[in-house]
Amino acid sequence: MHKAKTHKHVNHMNSVHSSQKDENASLASISLPPRPETIDDRIRFQIEKLTEENSSVWTSPDYNRREYLHSFFQYPAMMVPAVQRLVVNIIQASKPGIKNVVDPFMGSATSLVACMENGLNCYGQDVNPLAKLIAETRTGPYYVEAIKERKLHLLDAISKDDAVNIEANFIGLWKWFKTDVAIELSKIVRAIRKEQRLAIRRFYWVNLAEVVRISSNDRTSTFKLHARPIEEINVRNISPIREFKNRLSKSIEDLERFRDFLAANGRLSKGSYKGIKKITLQDSTKRIVTPKGQKDFFDLLVTSPPYGDNKTTVTYGQHSFLPLQWIDLEDIDESAGNGFLKTTMEIDSRSLGGRIKHLSDLQLESLFIKSRTFEMVYKQLLFTTNERLKKVMIFIQDLFSVVEQISYVMKPNSYQVWTIGNRTVGGVEIPNNQILKEFMSHVGCKLVAEIEREIINKRMARRNGDSVLMNVEDILIFRKVG
Repeated sequence: MHKAKTHKHVNHMNSVHSSQKDENASLASISLPPRPETIDDRIRFQIEKLTEENSSVWTSPDYNRREYLHSFFQYPAMMVPAVQRLVVNIIQASKPGIKNVVDPFMGSATSLVACMENGLNCYGQDVNPLAKLIAETRTGPYYVEAIKERKLHLLDAISKDDAVNIEANFIGLWKWFKTDVAIELSKIVRAIRKEQRLAIRRFYWVNLAEVVRISSNDRTSTFKLHARPIEEINVRNISPIREFKNRLSKSIEDLERFRDFLAANGRLSKGSYKGIKKITLQDSTKRIVTPKGQKDFFDLLVTSPPYGDNKTTVTYGQHSFLPLQWIDLEDIDESAGNGFLKTTMEIDSRSLGGRIKHLSDLQLESLFIKSRTFEMVYKQLLFTTNERLKKVMIFIQDLFSVVEQISYVMKPNSYQVWTIGNRTVGGVEIPNNQILKEFMSHVGCKLVAEIEREIINKRMARRNGDSVLMNVEDILIFRKVG
């Protein structure tokens, strides 16, 4: 199997239009081999061709971050949308007629936003309520003019609010927020609640989430909740209202920019996406949501799962805990209030590998059959701590559960794009890429192409006390044989 290698290179563009022009030129260069034998051959040919033309195309493609609404909220480990869009374009050019795409680990919906530009029906799900809120906002509707008009009423309501009651109530409130900060955040919350349109409230909530993140006493240099030193908290002077006003203006500009881009490509109707977009709060180890529970429904999967349990890799849930305390959860999803915030670790506990449970010898042997690589890793981990071993075992089991759920809902000969990285635990490398390949083979999928890229544009933690993440990740493209 050919493996495209990349080298570190960064070249940020200053203009959205120049970024789009350059990418359009790249897309125009997509051509099929003179005598393509199969669709798989076409995909491999394009990947090899683009890699030869520009060795950094997979690591640091030229794009403008604000073009993709990245500025809404600093969600951990966000993918580079231009990379995903390029892979999707290659697959669509090689196999026209693709309609329905799914991301079972959508996070902040970067993959869905990239697929919307191709007019695909987009289905995304995640176990994190904040991810659902961000995804709902980034995928529209894009009521820019209404938001501009309603913004004046919002800011007026904030300015006229002289109440000092606090709208959040949870254990640790005063550890994480100074009194003046909590009062200002409460004024914003009460003003948002006066907005009648749900889509606009969600837009406001996302902006508030980022303000909560930067105005709290949390040390923002890490994804884990970690309070700043008391002396730093005492001298820190930040106004949530001022920050909210500034952020709202920038977010409206970005929303308008993306709205105009979609409209120019014929993807919008009255401010809403023409295709289907369905965002679900759902644990992907248990179910992949399809219309009416249909099997063999999706033509394409584009995703990037966690590289290990959240508690020891990227703590998405901890990162979301404080913002969610200030947001009306019913505006996110009717089930968002079902215990997601009972502890700072609850969301992470519901993610892959988050629930420590016993695996029987039969279950363990079943995993070994599905992945001999995991069996070798397991034997190496026997020399580390029992806790580390259990975390890896449960994560791998949960990862296979997702692979199995996905196999039910993908059409025969559909394609899957997985971006995954390895990590080390207790000095032992966990080759997630190889384990995933073996899992996919077990459920009847063939590896079509593999791209290695350096992680230089993806915001994620590199190490903590239990785990170290690698600085490269693999884009693995599979086809469901059938």
